[in-house]
Amino acid sequence: MFNLDFEPMPDTLFRSSFVPIFDALRIARSAFSPGFTFRDKDLVKDGDDAFGLVISGSRSLDITHQGRDLSLGLGDATLMHISATGSVGSRQNFGYIGMMIPHSEFEIRGARPDDTVMRRLPRRSEALQLLRSYVRSLERRRLGASAEVREAIRRHIVDLVALAITTHGAMGESSLSAVADARLSAALGHIAQSFDEPGLTVAVVARDQGISTRYLQRLIETTGTSFTARVSELRLQRAFTLLTEARDGACRISDIALQVGFSDISHFNRLFRTRFGDTPSGILGRGRRT
Repeated sequence: MFNLDFEPMPDTLFRSSFVPIFDALRIARSAFSPGFTFRDKDLVKDGDDAFGLVISGSRSLDITHQGRDLSLGLGDATLMHISATGSVGSRQNFGYIGMMIPHSEFEIRGARPDDTVMRRLPRRSEALQLLRSYVRSLERRRLGASAEVREAIRRHIVDLVALAITTHGAMGESSLSAVADARLSAALGHIAQSFDEPGLTVAVVARDQGISTRYLQRLIETTGTSFTARVSELRLQRAFTLLTEARDGACRISDIALQVGFSDISHFNRLFRTRFGDTPSGILGRGRRT
């Protein structure tokens, strides 16, 4: 995907992992033992004129490119021109996410990537945060999507990269589809990780995203459901799993309800019966009999 070579540090055992994320833009997560990935004069003869965005997955990532040296911290990024020689690595174990953006894509968006090559893009940049979150959401998906959906994903990623290299302030509640989709992905990821917290509210997630509650509600509603319904469904599904896996008499329904985020046991019982057509005690009894 990247047409790279690797030079290990002396007296080290070579190890690596490579996880493709989105092949349309050659996005992948890589990890290596101490050493440096590089493109030399022979490798750049392949004619690839794309720009490579490198997002550091390490506390320290050293880059040499176009006569300059740059050190990135965890979550920082920079742009490299694939047609020029360069190296990325560390004297410690290291990793990064790489993605290849064709030069023509930047031209369409009026961005000037040459001005950003080997400039540190800080992890606190909101556009970069949205891009990282969007890529993480792609890693969680199984991309068997239609050609139209994949093309939308490709456009969104390129838009977010263009924003990351040109925008330095807050994104706010942008109407740009790439920003809205990235914010939605980030919010859904937050919900999936925190649905069992009793204090999780749409206001909490919106505050984490730096957007208004109403804006987030509108984003979630584009998925065909509401914030409350999504959280309740995740909690109920988790409760159902815990109840069916319970094998001993020490398990109490109230404990499971609290564990998945419900603070009102009566409310939990009503929702559960409506969702699954049986009471929590009925499901619990089935699990103990099997």
